[in-house]
Amino acid sequence: MREELLRWMRSGQVTEMVYVDRHGTFSERRVKLIKVQGEYVVAWDLNKQARRTFRIEQVLACLPINGRFRKRKAEIG
Repeated sequence: MREELLRWMRSGQVTEMVYVDRHGTFSERRVKLIKVQGEYVVAWDLNKQARRTFRIEQVLACLPINGRFRKRKAEIG
């Protein structure tokens, strides 16, 4: 997982990450990866508008968000 995180960080792309916290709660995060340091990855959480630190071993999956897969706003009318 460390290599994937480094790859997406270097690409500068927004990344969707699946993470499980120390209590076993799963979450999906849209993040801008800042740095990988030791056992941790530091990222800007786009939904919470805050810097977050995640344990790499608790990151279950991560993929860059491609324009094709952005959620669309509901059409009106």
